[in-house]
Amino acid sequence: MPEQPAREQIPVPARLACPAECRADHRRRAHHDRLLDVETDPDAIVELFETAVTWAELEYPEDTTLPPARWVEFAEKHRWRDPERALRIFSLAADAALRGARTAAPVAALGRAVGMDPGIVAGDGICPTLAPATPPRHLRVAP
Repeated sequence: MPEQPAREQIPVPARLACPAECRADHRRRAHHDRLLDVETDPDAIVELFETAVTWAELEYPEDTTLPPARWVEFAEKHRWRDPERALRIFSLAADAALRGARTAAPVAALGRAVGMDPGIVAGDGICPTLAPATPPRHLRVAP
């Protein structure tokens, strides 16, 4: 019997390997699918890191966006061609996003402490412009 040529294997889309909770979460489908693209689309990686570095500064809709605190879990629950690489990508992005969230709170608190306009602190980065200082108050010591 003549040898048959090897059949070309068609890769199975990662979406078929999603856990059941992914299939049920229709509100986050677009973001979910874009996260799956990080393995094959360089633009998706750039978008992931853009989201990560702006997470603390911009308001992302919670009902349609998977938060950074769940990105590593997302990577672990899905099937990838290179699971270690996918985990590294999501771990780095989540770390960048969560570091930004930790930095934003102290900057805002510092701004309030020195009398900065809250509108200036939010979203103006690490070094916001200081609001004009109010005239200093002189305290008197009681006799």
